[in-house]
Amino acid sequence: MKPRAFNLGLLLASSVTFFVQADQTMVVGKVSFAKGSNAAQQANTPPRLLGKEAEIYQGDNIQTSDASFVIVEFIDGSKVTIRPNSNFKIEQFDSLNKNAKLVVYEGGVRAETGEFSKVSADNFQIKTPNATVKGEKGSNFIVRVCKEDCDEKKESEKEASVAKVTDIKGEVFAQNRAEKNAPERKLTMGSDLYSQDFLTTQANSYLVMVFRDGEKVTLHPNSEFDIVKYDFQQPGKKDQILFKLAAGGMRAITGSIGKKDHSAYSLDTPVATIGIRGTDNTTMEIINEDGSIGVINAVHEGVITVSNEAGSADFSAGQFSSTTSSVLPPIQISVPPMAVQDAIRSMPAPENAPNFDQVSKNSSTVAISNSGNITIEKNTDQSNNDSSKSNRVTLIAGESGSLSENGERLKKLEAPPSIIAQDRTEATFNRFSLSNIMLFPPANGIESGGGCAVR
Repeated sequence: MKPRAFNLGLLLASSVTFFVQADQTMVVGKVSFAKGSNAAQQANTPPRLLGKEAEIYQGDNIQTSDASFVIVEFIDGSKVTIRPNSNFKIEQFDSLNKNAKLVVYEGGVRAETGEFSKVSADNFQIKTPNATVKGEKGSNFIVRVCKEDCDEKKESEKEASVAKVTDIKGEVFAQNRAEKNAPERKLTMGSDLYSQDFLTTQANSYLVMVFRDGEKVTLHPNSEFDIVKYDFQQPGKKDQILFKLAAGGMRAITGSIGKKDHSAYSLDTPVATIGIRGTDNTTMEIINEDGSIGVINAVHEGVITVSNEAGSADFSAGQFSSTTSSVLPPIQISVPPMAVQDAIRSMPAPENAPNFDQVSKNSSTVAISNSGNITIEKNTDQSNNDSSKSNRVTLIAGESGSLSENGERLKKLEAPPSIIAQDRTEATFNRFSLSNIMLFPPANGIESGGGCAVR
């Protein structure tokens, strides 16, 4: 993993000293220990390196790099250890009203509450992109932010997620055929999709999905679409896509699988199979004059090959093909039916969908109470003022809980997730209190403080 970039390389390589004009009246704490490359920054000022005894100010944004961490002791006696590769902000630290609101955008922290929490758990809060964790008096707890769900999902389930929903209208459902009696899932923005998912869109509904390899698909209303097979970067498996359009229509833009190996991509329809060569293509089911099913293809970019029992033909950008039966060859037509033209114009273009990595940045939250009580709450619209029990869960010492990245699952966990239980940093925290400072073996970088090294 590459260290985070805070322009620290320039700072470390230079003997220049930067003087930051921070508001001395807003000092809220100090660094009791720092290891590695850690920086704090106020808005519109250069970053400043953090070493032992460095002052921390209201509004500071603190970032830690790989194998680095920093411990901040606040003026109310609370402590926060900011773990490696984290982005942390002191959004509010109000000594007069005894109120602290801290934010973890990425990474994680371990916190010990101080005087503010004696007033109320609401007075010491750590926010994440989708949750707020509140620590009661005398609590010690961990908060972690994950780019994907970090709760009790099995690793195999995480790997099985092949696509995400990036745009949706109306009612769209998915049911996984790999699992017998699998329940039907109503899809929402950000929903995960899996290999062997069978998707159905209702009238006046559509779905845009983006796959791990960059494949982007818009599924039209009244459609049935099957992710028959999707393998991408799986050990021992060839990258491969097999889709099936059983009814309705779709537009697809080829990702890296089809671009690298044209034979690795196939779209089956009731009357033909569509192959591609670097393509943006719309495929739609039509009703022939005799009531039978046919398929129209509109090639927006690249080349497609339409094949069935009667033969195959290539069609390039700007061309349209019609296949009226599985026993009749595909032919070129000059203009597609008006319904096909209307569908192309009315459906969102998949090319505008974000890439899979971008939509996977949605964050889930996990929290663990080491001592005392803590509460995890969903970040809801403040105008709702919704404080129902379904939006929060309370943990006692030894318990852990999580909120999934789509905000649907807020629950207690049977055990801490492996991302924490098997993490060396957290294991070290469990062996040493925050006052035993040396939590990592010596490494290249800045060290300050003392204690014993853990190897």
